[in-house]
Amino acid sequence: MRSEASILEEIALREKIHREKVSPKLEAFRKPARIKGCRGGRGAGAKSWSIASLLIQAANFNRKHVVCLREVQLTLEESVWKLMGETIERLQYPGWVITKEYIDCPRTGSHIIFRGLSDLRADQVKSLEAFDIAWIEEAQSVSDHSLDVLFPTIRAPGSEIWFSMNPDEELDPIVSRTWGTNRADMILLDLEPGPKDNPWWTAELQAEMDEDFRRDPELAEHVWNGAPRIQGERAVFKRKDIRAAMDRDVEPEGVVQLGIDVARFGDDRSVIYKRCGMTVLDMQVFNGADTQEVARRAWDIAERDPSVKIKVDDDGVGGGVTDKLRDMGADVVPVHNGGKPSDSKLYTSCADEQWFSFPMGRADIPDDPELMAELSARQYKYTPDDRRKIESKADFKKRYGRSPDKADALLLAFYDPPDNRFRWGPA
Repeated sequence: MRSEASILEEIALREKIHREKVSPKLEAFRKPARIKGCRGGRGAGAKSWSIASLLIQAANFNRKHVVCLREVQLTLEESVWKLMGETIERLQYPGWVITKEYIDCPRTGSHIIFRGLSDLRADQVKSLEAFDIAWIEEAQSVSDHSLDVLFPTIRAPGSEIWFSMNPDEELDPIVSRTWGTNRADMILLDLEPGPKDNPWWTAELQAEMDEDFRRDPELAEHVWNGAPRIQGERAVFKRKDIRAAMDRDVEPEGVVQLGIDVARFGDDRSVIYKRCGMTVLDMQVFNGADTQEVARRAWDIAERDPSVKIKVDDDGVGGGVTDKLRDMGADVVPVHNGGKPSDSKLYTSCADEQWFSFPMGRADIPDDPELMAELSARQYKYTPDDRRKIESKADFKKRYGRSPDKADALLLAFYDPPDNRFRWGPA
């Protein structure tokens, strides 16, 4: 029979584990990486709350020198100083010293300070060279100049740069240096509001989010879903129109078709959308599948029905998917995104035509934050002869940090290619 002491010890251990719990996605920050960043809206992953907990936990058990930064910090109260103090109290760690200038753990030698990047003098910047971790809060506001100074300054062996943000623009400077690069030494997380990424999500938060979307959907996309505050002037689709399509309920009626965007590079994803008339019925995403596997999965999604039209992005490796589907008896329509569109007076390529002919005002599409980001962020420009041309996948990926795989597959599912006319369904 267990002793009372052992039972109490187990209870205390469980309570400690519960206190030290953070957002499930942010558990990844416990792993070593040069750069660790997360972005999302209000309540998404409890970003600041979780990061503060992770930093205090690290400093409570090992010697850590941490600097908490933001672009402008006029007073200590504008920093995360109060949050760090509350976190120490919540975690019930003894022996910490909290002053108006710093927070220390004498037991481990840990030291935490708070600074405004734009106010740092040269000597103050140099003093940060030995720090182990720099946490940039509200990183969307940090300038290119501040990042130019900070990144090489935090250079001690094993040092890390952490940041959290809710984007302001399509390409904030911090996004350009992280999501917009191919560095292998980063952990980058996109966080969503709701109980999936935030275990402490409440009914009250849900009610506030629902009300904000009812009152001002455009602003709510930024506040809650982390969409950039400022949408690009030449975005193909407005967020309010995408949101309307995501909220629309259309009865499936008409032909069934699939659109397949095939992964070209290691971090791209193969995506398949299935729709009936104006309604999306199914969507699947997978990494690491070769063209044969992509074709087999698509054939299964089509329920092995040869009457289902399957449109494949046939450029590059997509040709292998087309060939395999034909071998299995599917009705395949290869689409060359760089090929000639139906209307060459309006568009330069099939890719342009897919984006500008998509029936956003009638479609019923999934409520998916990733899809929202990809559809709302894709930009276009005018050619010398006044045709609209969509930005390339490579340019989008450089600017936004990932390929628009979901958006491209969705639009392909709804596309009416030249010389392959089949109706969308009821008008």
